[in-house]
Amino acid sequence: MSKIEEALNKAKQSRNSNGTDLGVIKSDSSSIEQNGLNHLAPKKIQTQDISTVNEIALMDNGDILDNKELSELKIIHSEMDDEKVANTYRDLRTKLLQKSQGKNFIAMVTSCVDGQDSAMTSLNISTAFSFDERKTSLLIDCNLNNPKLDSLLNMETDKGLTDYMENESIEVDTIMHKTGIKRLKMIPAGMSREIATEYFTSLRMRKLMDGLLARYSDRYIFLESPPITESADTRILAELCDYVILVVPYGTSTENKIKDAVEAIGSEKLLGVVFTDIPERPRFSMSKLFKF
Repeated sequence: MSKIEEALNKAKQSRNSNGTDLGVIKSDSSSIEQNGLNHLAPKKIQTQDISTVNEIALMDNGDILDNKELSELKIIHSEMDDEKVANTYRDLRTKLLQKSQGKNFIAMVTSCVDGQDSAMTSLNISTAFSFDERKTSLLIDCNLNNPKLDSLLNMETDKGLTDYMENESIEVDTIMHKTGIKRLKMIPAGMSREIATEYFTSLRMRKLMDGLLARYSDRYIFLESPPITESADTRILAELCDYVILVVPYGTSTENKIKDAVEAIGSEKLLGVVFTDIPERPRFSMSKLFKF
């Protein structure tokens, strides 16, 4: 048993002793294994009318990446050869929708290890939501000191989040960029990144988040952020979110790092922990989601 698994077992025992249930999503299984959570059946999501579906389709005008290009960028797609990876993110999408009872939300993705970013996980989670023709997703790069989403998508952008925060004449639509992925748009970090904490605590930031969420009921928002244990900015961002997903790179996270991250997030917002970079083994998945 690895140190990470030992840490999670200890966390599980600690949580269970306080009356908190634990659920596990495994990508190599078609079922969701949950202790004490079997009564949480998937909620029925209200069917959208044809006009809404057509409106969503309009946002795909422009160049769309084909499956080969998505694979080269290590972005999941519905026809990829390794179904286990795509199914892992589908399972996470299901878990989020069950938790939110079908309502749209803001979720932050963060890591517990300095130097190990969560950008690829953020990108693939938001992509999984865009698989559904009735849903759209918006990915915002809030890792202002070390933005990665532009490069992961091979995009060249100008205006972004910080430009919007500094200039009230900039409209939000001008900082939302098409990604080449159906029904997924992205807001890059922007050009100026000197006073991130002031950005995230500002009234303009809160109004931006509220407006983005309220404008379309089919839009799900994901924030890519710095490691929670290393950045005060991330702890501030957590206050603006409904849920937080913690990324734990396999083999590089200590038990104390995981515990510190869990405590910083708080049990009321922590949806779960996603292991990444798990060594490939026969009959084992590439990643798992653990619910505290």
